[in-house]
Amino acid sequence: MGSKVYRRVLSFEAAFPLALCLLAIIAQPPTANPSARRMVDTVSSRQHLSSAIDISAKYLERSCDTTGRFAYLVDTDTGQISPSYNIVRHAGTIYALAMLNRLHPDSNAVSAMVRAANFMRANHIGPDSRSHGLAVWSNPIPMPQVAELGAAGLGLVALTGVERAQPNTILLAHLQGLGRFVLFLQKPDGSFYSKYRGDTGPVLDWHSLYYPGEAALGLVDLYELDHSREWLIAAGRALAYLARSRVGPQELPPDHWALIATAKFLPYYDRSACPASRAELLQHATRICDRFLREQITNAPDPRLNGGFDPGGRTTPTAIRLEGLLAALEFLPESDTELRARIKTAVQLGVAFLINAQITSGPYAGGMPGAVLEAGTAGASDSRSASRVRIDYVQHALSAWLRYEELYRIRIGHPAQ
Repeated sequence: MGSKVYRRVLSFEAAFPLALCLLAIIAQPPTANPSARRMVDTVSSRQHLSSAIDISAKYLERSCDTTGRFAYLVDTDTGQISPSYNIVRHAGTIYALAMLNRLHPDSNAVSAMVRAANFMRANHIGPDSRSHGLAVWSNPIPMPQVAELGAAGLGLVALTGVERAQPNTILLAHLQGLGRFVLFLQKPDGSFYSKYRGDTGPVLDWHSLYYPGEAALGLVDLYELDHSREWLIAAGRALAYLARSRVGPQELPPDHWALIATAKFLPYYDRSACPASRAELLQHATRICDRFLREQITNAPDPRLNGGFDPGGRTTPTAIRLEGLLAALEFLPESDTELRARIKTAVQLGVAFLINAQITSGPYAGGMPGAVLEAGTAGASDSRSASRVRIDYVQHALSAWLRYEELYRIRIGHPAQ
């Protein structure tokens, strides 16, 4: 029997004032005045954001079973859980929980992270003879056939996050083994092979947009643990390749992971021997941001689409663009006032769009549907997306909200312990 799902009743007419409230909050100058802080804390938009973060965190925590496997894809109409699985998205979900715990220590999040890390290590991480490292295999061991760069990159991000949250959980040697596999897949020009076959080696004709940024992010996370410059140098070469290979009049791809990795990398730029200048990295980031900003929907016939970035109403394209734009605000020069102002306006509307899309009650409370347009609605990109919740839909929304919250330090309450 299908389960009825309830979503937050927040029309765009309500969401737009919410966005304006958020703009008012970030316009507040930093202050040590307790009464001023209390006044800001009463704004209802802060409560909406805090609630959205809390219930999304609880959704991910309870969807991680005792073995550490997440309920990967759920049909909210039927309650059916898909038997398919994706270990890259599994690692990404650990990343979001680690971000949550860093900002708001949460024992339930840590428990879920450790279970999920143990699941990944027991079922998907194993040695590779060519790289003399550890690969994250797409299929469970003992039948490893294909390993993807993104799984190793996000595997590093996830497992370093677990180690920070609960020290002595992950052996440094295992993290370094993943790092060696990532370096094995890097080409002399700084680019990567995206896929690897255990029987034949790197796959030459298959490329992923997101994997290089994920790999660079993972390498910087590993550098922060063992301080070995080889990881930082490789990350710099990866980001330099992306920046230089995309110079020209062509539209840049929507690479939010490159923005996130750049934000992580730039504080260490002077130690990295990066082939590209800071100016080149900033120009690359600026062009990606500009592409994102031109995609945002603000005046659609269907108001549910406003604030999003996808004409079919999908939620994850909005979430990942918010992640990238918020990461860019960490390093874009303060002097670039026009671009920063455009980004700030865009993220307010995007945050409101995602809050409006979230499921807020019932058995799937905290879940994020794949789209806001139901089956049969004109313009819907997928007739079933609105009734499906996948872990990466939730993870990306949670990561965007947490980045927003951290950047602007707006919070009411904490996740339940």
